[in-house]
Amino acid sequence: MAITTARRRTAHPMSYYREMVKDMDDSQKLELVSILIESVKPIQTKTVFDMPLEEEFADMDKELYTPDEAYELTMKDIKAIYDGKDAI
Repeated sequence: MAITTARRRTAHPMSYYREMVKDMDDSQKLELVSILIESVKPIQTKTVFDMPLEEEFADMDKELYTPDEAYELTMKDIKAIYDGKDAI
């Protein structure tokens, strides 16, 4: 005994929607298009890239260092971490 299962569509074919829209007037079509556009717009959230730098690093000093000064400050911090410890 063979059992067959009927396939059911989960979505209508394009012709179904074309027939629905065919009888609409221009204002109804415009409203439908507006709704469709709104439904596919991405959600915009405030990201780090949207924030001005002053707000992002408000507590930082506004000092500018030369590359040599920046290197010396970095090395001083690294030496302080490894002072008295074996380097990896």
